Amino acid sequence: MTDRIRHRLRLGVAAALVITVIGTTACGTVLYPERRGQAAGRIDPAVAVLDGIGLLFFVVPGVIAFAVDFATGTIYLPGTASNTTLDMDDADVVRLDPDTVDVKAIERRLAQATGRDIDLADPALQARRPDDAEWRSLAAVVSAPEYAALTGRRMQAAR
Repeated sequence: MTDRIRHRLRLGVAAALVITVIGTTACGTVLYPERRGQAAGRIDPAVAVLDGIGLLFFVVPGVIAFAVDFATGTIYLPGTASNTTLDMDDADVVRLDPDTVDVKAIERRLAQATGRDIDLADPALQARRPDDAEWRSLAAVVSAPEYAALTGRRMQAAR
């Protein structure tokens, strides 16, 4: 092979490697790793534009960047998922007699009040203490023994 052909071959391989690296890193995943795991929400325009630029210049890496950002949830703005936009301050308070309550009684009473089947072990369940303004997961509101009594499960250790 001539030097000219070898040079072009090396440039081609280097360009292919650069395109692959750019495409597989995905902008949102690199810029906002703390957003991983979000299920939905409003799309972050900055991440979408950066992924779109990758799509304009290199079709396959751009598609990969969008796919990775959507799959990991890093393309979504934090706190914009539809389940976090509920006005929880308008929620009804369900009061129970603490002396006669068990897990099934709580779930039945909540199901009566909401018209939905309630599972206290559901991680999407939001609760708060009467003197607290912030809604949190049940595990964040009650102690480990209370959580175990309410759900029949041990509380996961924080990572």
